[in-house]
Amino acid sequence: MKDSKAEAKFDAPLRMKLSEVKQARVDAPLTCLVKLNGSLDEKRRQMLKEAGINVVTVIKTIATIEGQPDAIRQIATYDFVHSISLSQTRYPLEKQ
Repeated sequence: MKDSKAEAKFDAPLRMKLSEVKQARVDAPLTCLVKLNGSLDEKRRQMLKEAGINVVTVIKTIATIEGQPDAIRQIATYDFVHSISLSQTRYPLEKQ
């Protein structure tokens, strides 16, 4: 596995989160956005599933996924995965 090439696909917040999780030795699933090279066909979807990734939503070439840190590291090695970003929760501003 080419770790440096695969890890180059992670955004900075995801790199930090993966490092934190590794140091804490916690296996908590992460939600990420995956930019794909092309569409997510059945073959690619099956590859993600076999890696332990749950595909939540897909819009064109962007997929929302959930998976354990090791599974996310694994799919970064796939040619059809362009980049992976840590999903961020956004909350609406409250009216005052």
